[in-house]
Amino acid sequence: MIITALRPVLLSNDYGPESTLEWVGGRIETWDAALVEIETDDGTTGLGEVAQGIMAAEAVPGICAELETYTLGMPIDDPSSVGDTLRAKTAFWARGGVASGVVGAIEVAAWDAVGKRARQPVFEMIGGARTRVDCYASGGLGTSFAEVAEWATAQYRDGYRIIKFRAMADAATTIDLLDFVDQSVPPDTRIVLDLVQGCASEPWPLNDILAVGTRMESSNAVWLEEPCHADDVPGYAAVRERLSVPISGIESFSNRSDFMRLLEHDGVDIVQPDVSMMGGPRQFQRVVSDAATRGVRTVPHIWGTGVSLMANLHVAIATADISLIERCTIPNPLREALMAEPLRMSTGGRLENPRLPGFGVALTPEVERAFPYQRGRGHVIR
Repeated sequence: MIITALRPVLLSNDYGPESTLEWVGGRIETWDAALVEIETDDGTTGLGEVAQGIMAAEAVPGICAELETYTLGMPIDDPSSVGDTLRAKTAFWARGGVASGVVGAIEVAAWDAVGKRARQPVFEMIGGARTRVDCYASGGLGTSFAEVAEWATAQYRDGYRIIKFRAMADAATTIDLLDFVDQSVPPDTRIVLDLVQGCASEPWPLNDILAVGTRMESSNAVWLEEPCHADDVPGYAAVRERLSVPISGIESFSNRSDFMRLLEHDGVDIVQPDVSMMGGPRQFQRVVSDAATRGVRTVPHIWGTGVSLMANLHVAIATADISLIERCTIPNPLREALMAEPLRMSTGGRLENPRLPGFGVALTPEVERAFPYQRGRGHVIR
């Protein structure tokens, strides 16, 4: 199979004035997505997603245009070589960031196309169903304690037992939020708190982080997420040294060397790579292996449409050292519109293996018409 066309596709789910998402970081009026579609010489198509597209969708078409030089005519019978080939040829300018996400989307799209033609789910082609994969509910947006607690309680009713929500604007208010949520949810609810400092324009000082982390130690906490800015690897090490609650990060890392630096500094108990963020399934699995050799768990970050969700799910199923993934439960019709089959989940968050060939995703003309891209109204950090 040879790639004959490469097409970036930008889409948005418009929440409208009645359903706009509010959180302490601002307003989310649209959920944006940057997809990459490939076509092969036999007419088969494959679909990938650039995780960074939720905040930087318009950067993707230009990068795709530059990558056409290397992708058009590329054989993809072995999809696992796609990312490495592109990284080797674009090392001058594409070693991370959005460019790494685009490279990953192309590798994902190649796996999707090959899986479709072989009539096999991708996880079977990568390594088979070697592990059980559960998921946790991720969301918890809202500007009031009641909104967050009501959402968390609803996730418990839907069968989730691990629930992640976001911090408030400051440490004192976040501690009060933890008190409120602990009193509101069923006692066997296990919680994750995302401090959202990895991309914060004004990250919290260490004392505030430690105050919240100390409070987390008295909750039924699974981990504390992104306590420091993504560039502050020594800060991660300092936080982890002082707290007993497990520390996780760094979801926005887009290459293996960044994760290696984090691991070498003993910065986390849990790494959170994203197949759609960091260059595709092969690079993702290398990071999982790097972490496992140091006794560090992997719980993938997943915050996109159904394309990103299914790509991460398939790779997780085929990777023995992964047993838990993130599932965003914030309403987003675009996410489900791109999935050719719904996810099936039992109580407690256990996912059944997908059944359709490829990644089980589909981009139709109807979806493109229903979700036209809208600039500047999505995930904007205030």
